[in-house]
This record gives sequence, C-alpha cells and structure tokens, in this order.
Amino acid sequence: MKILSIFLLWWLMPEAVITQADRRIDSLRHQLATAPPDTTRVLLLAQLAYEHTQTDPLATITYGKQALQLARQLGFRRGGCWALVRLGSGFREAGNYPAALQVGLQGLREAEALRDPELIGRAYNALGYQYWEQGNSRPALAYFLRAKAVAEKSNNRKLLTRVMGNIGNAYQQLNRLDSALLYLRQGYALDLSLPDLTSEVGDAAMLGNVYAALGQPALAQSYYRRSIRRARPQRITFALCRAYLGQARLFQRQGRAGADSALYYAEQALRAGQQGHYPKGVLEASQFLAAAWAARPDSATAFRYLTLASATRDSLFSLTKIAQLQALDVSERLRQQELADDMELAVEAQRRQWLVVALLSVLPVVLLLWRNIRLKQRANRQLSLRNQQIAAQRDELSNALAQLKTVQEQLVQRERMALLGELTAGIAHELQNPLNFVKNFAEVSTELLEELLEEHHGSEIGVAVEPDTLAGLRQNLQKISQHGQRASSIIKDMLEHSRAGSGRRTPTDLNALVEESLTLAYQSFCTTDKAFSATLHQDLDPNLGLVTVVRQDVGRVLLNLFANAFYAVRQRQQHAATPGHRPHPPYRPTVTVRTRRPTSQTVEIRVRDNGTGMPEKVQAKVFQPFFTTKPPGEGTGLGLSLSFDIVVQSHGGTFAVESREGEFTEFTISLPG
Repeated sequence: MKILSIFLLWWLMPEAVITQADRRIDSLRHQLATAPPDTTRVLLLAQLAYEHTQTDPLATITYGKQALQLARQLGFRRGGCWALVRLGSGFREAGNYPAALQVGLQGLREAEALRDPELIGRAYNALGYQYWEQGNSRPALAYFLRAKAVAEKSNNRKLLTRVMGNIGNAYQQLNRLDSALLYLRQGYALDLSLPDLTSEVGDAAMLGNVYAALGQPALAQSYYRRSIRRARPQRITFALCRAYLGQARLFQRQGRAGADSALYYAEQALRAGQQGHYPKGVLEASQFLAAAWAARPDSATAFRYLTLASATRDSLFSLTKIAQLQALDVSERLRQQELADDMELAVEAQRRQWLVVALLSVLPVVLLLWRNIRLKQRANRQLSLRNQQIAAQRDELSNALAQLKTVQEQLVQRERMALLGELTAGIAHELQNPLNFVKNFAEVSTELLEELLEEHHGSEIGVAVEPDTLAGLRQNLQKISQHGQRASSIIKDMLEHSRAGSGRRTPTDLNALVEESLTLAYQSFCTTDKAFSATLHQDLDPNLGLVTVVRQDVGRVLLNLFANAFYAVRQRQQHAATPGHRPHPPYRPTVTVRTRRPTSQTVEIRVRDNGTGMPEKVQAKVFQPFFTTKPPGEGTGLGLSLSFDIVVQSHGGTFAVESREGEFTEFTISLPG
C-alpha cells in the first residue's frame, strides 16, 4: 500500500519538464522585450495575461493592467477591451470577485460600443463564469446562452467550445443533470476536435462530476483521470482541483475502505489550489478535509483545515465583497434597462421621422381632411357624452328598480306576517278556552285517580278494577296534562307573535344586553344538559353607544338565537362523537357574537356558530311560522318568526341568515340607531 501511494504521488505530481505553456510564455516574453510601445505590444501583454490565467492569476492581473494602461495611452479601444476581459479572468481566478465583475462589465460595455462579436461573446462568457463560480446559476446561464448565440451567429468555434461546456456546468449546478450531460458531451467533443486543452480538461472533470451524481462511479473515475493526465503537465489549476476533489468524493462514498484515498486526493486538490493561487479550489478542498478529519475523529487536524477554509471563505465572500457585487449587479441591470429604453426611444424617434416625411408628402390631403376629422371628433365627443349620460340614467333606474323590488318584497312579507298575526291571534283565543277545560279536567281526574289508588291500598276490600289498569289510566291523564301544557305554550307564543312590538322603547346598552342574554342562554342550556360545554367568543364594539329599542323584545330575539346556536353545536358534537366519525382536529363547539356600528345610523349584531349548518332550501323557510327542523316535541317553529317580526316590523331593521351545511350558521341583525 505504501509503495502504491508513493507511485501515485510521483505520477500525479507536476512534471519538472518545461511545458508547452512555458514555451509559449517564453516566446511571448522574448517578443515583448523587443516590441515598441504600440498596438502590437498591447496584444502581446493581453496574450501573456491569458497564458498565465490557469497557472498564475497574479501574473495575469499584472500583464492585464499593463496592457490596459498602454491601450488607453494609444487610444487602442479594441486592445483595451481585450485587456479588460483578460484582467477580469485574472481577478476571478485570484478570488477578487467584485473587481472581476467590475472590469468584466466594463469590458462588455466597451465590446458593445465596438460592436465586435468576438469580444462581446468573450465578455458574456467571462461574466457567466464569474456568476457560476459564485453559485449564481441563473444569471450565469443567461450570460452563457447569450455567448452561445453570438458564437453561432459569427461561426466562432473557439468561443463555442468554451461556452458549451460552461452551459453544462450551469445546468449541473442547477441539478438538471440530463441537460448538463448533453451540453458537456457536445463541449467535450468540440474540445477534442479544435483542440482546446484548457476547455478539454475542465469539461472532462465536470463530466466526472455529472456521472458521479448519476451513480456511475466507473465512468466518473475515467473522466477524472483523463482530466488529471492532460492538465497536470500544463499545470491547469482549476481542472486539477476539480478532478482531484471529484476523486476524493468518490472514495469517500466507499466508506472506511476508501477513507485514506479520499484524504490523499483531497490533499492533492488543496496543494494544486495553493500552488496555482486558486482560492475557490483551496476553499472546497479545505472544507472537504475538515469534514473528513472530523469524522475520524481528529479534532486538531480538522480544526486546522477548518481555519484555512474559514479564512479563504472570508477572502472570497466577505460582507464588503458581497455588498460590492450586489451594487455592481444592480448597476448593470439599470444600465441594461437604460440601454433598452434608449433603443426604444431611438426606434420611436425613427418612427416619428418617417411619420413627418409621410405627413409632408400627404400634407394637401391632410389639410383637406383636417376639418372633417375635427367635426367627427366633436360629434364623437358629444355622442360619447350622451352615451355616458344615458348609461348613468340606466344605472340609476336599475338601482331604483332593485330598491323598489326589495321594498315591495319587504312590504309583502310584512303584510303576510300581519295577516298571519291576526289569524294567529283569533285562532289562539278560540283554542285557549277549550284547551283550559282539557287541562283542568285532566288535572282533576288525575287527583281523583290518586285518591282512588290510595283507598285501594288502604282497604282490604277488593276493587273491580285492576291496579295496573289504574296506573295506566293515571299515566294517560298525565300525558294529556303535559301535552295540554305544551299546547298552551304554543298558543302563548302565537299570542306574543301577534302582539310583538307593543313595548316601550328606551335607550339600551346593547353590549350589556348581549352579554346578559348569552350568559343566561348558556347557563339554561347547561342546566338541561350537564355534559354540554362550548367556547364563547364576544367581540363587542366599545363605541357602540346606547340604542333606542324595546329591551325585552330584543332580549327575547337574542335568547332565541343563542338557544338555536347551542342546539346546533350540540347536534354536531354528538354526531362527531359517534363511532367512525372522529374529526381531526377534534371538534370544539364555538358560539361567537359580535357587535359593531357599520354606519352612524345603524348597529349590527352577528351571532355565529360552528354547528350543523343549514342547506339552502332550509334557509329559504327559516323565518316562516311553524317551520322547524327539530324533532317533534322539541320546537314550535315560532321562535325565528317571532324574532323576525320584532326586528323587521317592530324596529324597522333587517334580519338575514348565512349558512353552509356542516360548517356554520350566522344570523345578522341590523337595527336603526
């Protein structure tokens, strides 16, 4: 194992021989030594900056600055633009993202001003790579796609081979692996055919990452090795960091068997990043090593790598740099918007010029038609004004008709209720006397039967009637008395129905009346059903003030509404408690009452429950006398009818209901006040 590690270390170490890149750099330096300070020297400096991008970004920055300075002195705009693009790449590789973005955007503006497709495509590609390295996949992909369109339009295969792989990188960062694989394969094929070594080793490493994510470690390992084998002699830093770290992650997935190899390749990635002055590679490798040593566990080593990662991250993504990046990004967006606005204004100006030419050519016709147009415009304005007046009158008539129909329906309902009240009063008076006789005689017969039973028990002489027969007779008489009492109660309600609104109106604190009625109704219901309980919510407007009403009549309405609400929530609670109907969350009976003043002339009372609710056909009949949904013996059907008369006829208010079956019921009372 030790011999194998030594062999791998020797095979993967950078070669000591002179690389092709070194030869190119030496040749460029030799030409630069004798080159005069002209445009040729600018291009030589820009090319030297490019050659150092992947091996020594600090040298790239130095040569880029020299090229930019000389280009500006000579007024060589195209050379200055190339210098800006190369300088941006150097700043990016060195981890100075704000400076990279600033000079990159400046280079894009210069390229757009020159209308040079190659420079514009290079600037787009460099800006996309800048955003991709920071993890901003969406803007990166947008810039890459723009660069692709420019490369295809200008048939620039050298630019296209770079862009295709970068698009794949962006899709891989977005976890769209199928799209990433498609573009990376196309880019890799272009790399081999051109050839482009820098793009080739980068795309090979990214293909390894994609295949690793797709669960194909053998293919991933193959591409990592290709990338390392081709990048190592030329010391292409970013590809070495990417491939070494990809191999480290593959071995890490093998668990304990691959732990040593994972650490080895991560160390190789870290060394490559440090030697090539590539902070992003240093950050990723040190983060991996910190986590790997912490898992061993080896706190001291893990802390050392964690400290390195933290320092590198701070140098790349400090708050100051992030703020600078955001400011530059916003500034560029504003610039793009201004360009779009300027373009639109230019198009509009051109249209106006053409319009002026056209108008001058048809000026005689225009003069002849002008008077006719003015007359038509005046007629159209008058017609439009008239149409608006007609529409306003139509709307007023429609509103008046709707109000008239509403008033008519209310009048018909009131007439019906008044007629029914008179009829009810007459029937009640006619039935009251014979019903009293039935009650009285039933009570007398019950008393006589009680005496007879007492004599039967106290005497030894037999009675012809059996005791069971006497007991049954007593039970029947008691039922006659009970039902007679219920009939009397119904007749009493009918009489109250006909006499509703006869009380004297006084200024009343409706909030206090609501609280009193709610408490009274709840206590009464709990007395009848000891196991019942409900949640009461009161939302009472403190600015309601005193309202002139018949206190006892409004109290009767409120008691009836609260009683109905408690009945509805108890019915739903009993249904929820049956086997097979356990709601989630558990059902909690709730009754809510609210008061408010929607206008200065009206007050409103809302009583809402979360009980069984009512279907629409029941809501349409709920205020009709003798209509009830309760079982026989539990309701008379006069409560809501009587309440309707009190609110609408006696007080001139409105009474409405809104309900949804199985969910809630809400009654709304509106009173003048």
